[in-house]
Amino acid sequence: MGPRLALVTLALLTLAGCTTGAPTGPRAAETHSPVATDPQGRWRVIYRQKGLDYGADFLDITATSESDAWAVGERTFGTDGHEALLVRWDGKRWRRLVKELPKQARYVTLTKVDASDPGNVWIIAEDKEGGESGLLHFDGRNWSFVPDPVDTSDEAASPSEVIALGGGQVWTFGDGWARHFDGQRWTSQAIPIVTHAAIARSPQDIWAVGETDPMPDDALAQSEPAVAHFDGRSWQRLPLPAPSPPDSSESRLEAVLAGAADDVWAVGGYETADGTFRPLSYRWNGTAWRAVVLDGGRLTGIARDSGGVVWVACHRFSSDPGDDSYRLLAEAGGRWSRVTPSAPVTTMTSLPSGRPLWAIGQNAISEYR
Repeated sequence: MGPRLALVTLALLTLAGCTTGAPTGPRAAETHSPVATDPQGRWRVIYRQKGLDYGADFLDITATSESDAWAVGERTFGTDGHEALLVRWDGKRWRRLVKELPKQARYVTLTKVDASDPGNVWIIAEDKEGGESGLLHFDGRNWSFVPDPVDTSDEAASPSEVIALGGGQVWTFGDGWARHFDGQRWTSQAIPIVTHAAIARSPQDIWAVGETDPMPDDALAQSEPAVAHFDGRSWQRLPLPAPSPPDSSESRLEAVLAGAADDVWAVGGYETADGTFRPLSYRWNGTAWRAVVLDGGRLTGIARDSGGVVWVACHRFSSDPGDDSYRLLAEAGGRWSRVTPSAPVTTMTSLPSGRPLWAIGQNAISEYR
């Protein structure tokens, strides 16, 4: 990819609570609006999932059109049971799918979902009790279970992210590897990061974000946030400025938004020595990254709406999970505002048109129109 990145000056600007200091979805390319207007819509809960013994949790969401969207997660029961949670938006309502799933994927956790079109939907299915993990694929009519092309009994070999491309293609990512299915066969490539999120603007322009893999023989080594780019040939890690304080831990990026070749966002967070989670945010302008120090909790999701407003999900952790707080940050024209959602929001997705925005958090699906 183009010239190597240059380190840039750290920009600092702080607002109260979960806020940000500089201009900062789905994993398919989004249309970039250069001029943002103030938020014009509203957030509302449109679906809640009933749980089992220990409730229900949505973990990811994606959309291909205003009449086609998917959300995945799990419903837990007993001490270690996991029932797959898959719901679909058909343009009129959200409906949970159960009998449609292959038997191998009915008692697993569905961790990630992505779709290039209604006939190419891919889901990561993880069996946390040591059973068979793999991928689910929907071709527009039927679901099939696709065993991972390698032995996933090794935790490092299990996929952590999936992105779907046209023509039935898909990429899966994990700890130092990326695998590509071209519609007929799988191939593997090394990628110099542990991937937590990825997005494709085209088959020759893919971004992956996550963290470095600490040296396994160094107990004091700490991970750092990391970004890699695919130019159609290979994956290259791109340096980030001032990644995180030296005494931090669990430092990683968790979401990425790519609106244009010169407008890519990556957000996440790290834990301080006193156990407080802090945000991380970076923006790529086509030639350099800019880092912004934020005041708040970990950033877990990012999307852009039809008015050009950038939305960021912010999660403040508490020693008592019941006291966790969730905020949405909205950036319009260089001005940031703080919004309290009608339900917890951790991950968002939007259409190329930018509306509606759908979001998930805990057992709820929310919508912004």
